[in-house]
Amino acid sequence: MQLLAGIEAELSSRSVGLTIQVVDDVQAEMAVHRRWWAEHRVDGVLVKDLRTVDPRVGQIEQLGLPAVVIGGPEGTGSLSAVWSDDAGAVVEVVRYLARLGHERIARVAGFPEFLHTETRTQAFLATMAELSLSPQVLTTDYLAESGAQVTRQLLSDRRPPTAIVYDNDVLAVAGLGVAHEMGLSVPRDVSLVGWDDSLYTQAVHPPLTAVTRDIVVMGMHAASALLALIDDGVVTRTGEVCGQLIPRGTTGRPPGAARGSARAPRPFARRQRSATSGTA
Repeated sequence: MQLLAGIEAELSSRSVGLTIQVVDDVQAEMAVHRRWWAEHRVDGVLVKDLRTVDPRVGQIEQLGLPAVVIGGPEGTGSLSAVWSDDAGAVVEVVRYLARLGHERIARVAGFPEFLHTETRTQAFLATMAELSLSPQVLTTDYLAESGAQVTRQLLSDRRPPTAIVYDNDVLAVAGLGVAHEMGLSVPRDVSLVGWDDSLYTQAVHPPLTAVTRDIVVMGMHAASALLALIDDGVVTRTGEVCGQLIPRGTTGRPPGAARGSARAPRPFARRQRSATSGTA
């Protein structure tokens, strides 16, 4: 919803309308693109949730349909793209938990076919290996039910993780609820980190440690890039500011850690270089 709010804010400020159609899968979306472009119903499209192998990119290039991918930078072909540094944020989250003393960290991921899921997972595994930590990765459909199921599975293990990192706020809130149901204290027994800070993560008790990104601004930048492409043929490829980790009440030292053995971590913000290029 925040992404959509940013897109609408930018388009409405220039008196441009937004058309939305809900589809079931990538093939249905590709059919909509072909029909809309053939019928001259739209001047351009915004593409999100890039797949690891995504046929939409090639078709859009063949059609000559103006498009901006919200995601990347890999896998976007010659299309304009606006993305956030998912890998960089994951690295900082793992290092933050490691500084607290955590060695067994689990990642509750979203759909494995999404490129941003794969990017985050690879960054997670690489950083865990670099720090000689023990990783676990389980995938979900982003819904609360699957988040609760996976969390219960993790916390029921003989040697459960001492920290869990979730791929969105819904999964994290569901995981917190399960921890409470199982009689565990957060963060004394297990630390939890969410992704995409929201009112959900701030309203629960204790409030969730989370990675926050300005999704509204990303939506505005994507819409602005699409208008630049339509109006002037300018192809824009821009990396957004890296997410910021907001430590709250769900992260602390792991069970059994000696008092004072971990350094107090600080919130981080890292800026990624962005580049813009133009084509006729």
